[in-house]
Amino acid sequence: MKKSLSWRLFVLVAGTLFGLLAGLGLAAPAVAAPVQVATTGNYHDRGGDLTLKANGDGRHVSLKVVGDNYDSKKVDVKVVQVSHHGRHRVVDHRTVWTDRGDDFKYEVKYVECGKSYQAHSYSKKDGWNSSERIWIKCDRHGHYSYK
Repeated sequence: MKKSLSWRLFVLVAGTLFGLLAGLGLAAPAVAAPVQVATTGNYHDRGGDLTLKANGDGRHVSLKVVGDNYDSKKVDVKVVQVSHHGRHRVVDHRTVWTDRGDDFKYEVKYVECGKSYQAHSYSKKDGWNSSERIWIKCDRHGHYSYK
């Protein structure tokens, strides 16, 4: 028995529409969705939390890099200077070991005033993390503030 032309046309159009929806990143109907399985373990949804703080006395300003809630024992960390054009210049790059596979902290000494800085980290278990961007401002008397 031969299928009718209208039925074949319907199947062709429906397949094309589902293909376009998949190309746009939209999900297929719930019937075709794969089954999701919950995993156990000490994995956080976002990975670790990375924070950048400024410390200083007079004209010597340093940055304190603090990482919390990391699952990995070894984390690759970069501190970058961000220009107003959005370009990044690496001022410190190191691999740090977490304390019991959870947190770490270290200091980057003698950074420049009037510049913006941001920290980025990567580990296999936690993926990529970034801190908020901070801007270090120093007045003519050597006192600093940051946002």
